[in-house]
Amino acid sequence: MSLVAVGDNVLDCYVDLGLVFPGGNSVNVAVSAARAGTRTAYVGVVGDDAPGALMKAALDAEGVDRTHLRTCGGPTATAVVRHVGGDRMFGPNDKGVSLFRPTCADQDFVAGFGLAHSSYCSGLESAVPALASRTRLSFDFDDRTQDGYADDLLPHVWVATFSASHLTRPECEDLLRSAHSRGPAYVFATRGAEGALAYDGNEICSSPAGPVEVVDSLGAGDAFIGRALHGLLAGEPTDVLLSAAVRAGTAACTTLGGFGHGRPLPSRDPLTATLR
Repeated sequence: MSLVAVGDNVLDCYVDLGLVFPGGNSVNVAVSAARAGTRTAYVGVVGDDAPGALMKAALDAEGVDRTHLRTCGGPTATAVVRHVGGDRMFGPNDKGVSLFRPTCADQDFVAGFGLAHSSYCSGLESAVPALASRTRLSFDFDDRTQDGYADDLLPHVWVATFSASHLTRPECEDLLRSAHSRGPAYVFATRGAEGALAYDGNEICSSPAGPVEVVDSLGAGDAFIGRALHGLLAGEPTDVLLSAAVRAGTAACTTLGGFGHGRPLPSRDPLTATLR
């Protein structure tokens, strides 16, 4: 039971709070799955700077294998995060050295896992067929539900996840069936405060989100995905893993950052002045 996340990482800069947190969809998913009990690894690139060191330390603390996390000269990716009523709002960002192409060694490494995960924000669309040829692939399409973005990727994907809080329930069900017909064995649609839906080709399952005081919604969808993928790898029934994934996503809303490990953002740091 193993998962490797391939793609983005970012240092989330809560400039109004003076804090920084390690994150990024792929990193967050790996940590969420690891916390659920899956052996996980992360493949990506960080800079040779303090943010890169923080990312490495956080992955080590969470027990995520980072033997294929490369360090390159240059800045680690950063993004400004602000909040409106607990809901995160992204400001300026800098991809830094995070964009990369998996090497042959990376692909061989991926082949040793039961499942790989990547995302819309990793810039790895052209690498999806190669990754999917080495192991089963999960892909987070975020809210790209109606612009054709997913069309060429879905045939390569075993698990597809969409952020669909902007869709009605009937529209979500149509999305699940349509996406499933193009290749994935499992399709998930998260709906924010409405919970989430799942489709495995048999029936559409739903799970409501319980009441929660939202502190920070950043990383909630990633926590959902990580727990859902853990459930798939563990052989849990779809309705069971869906409920557990919704609980994980809800719990993520109660703390700051994608998965914690926050550090003060030095007031004299050039990063602070640049991103404000």
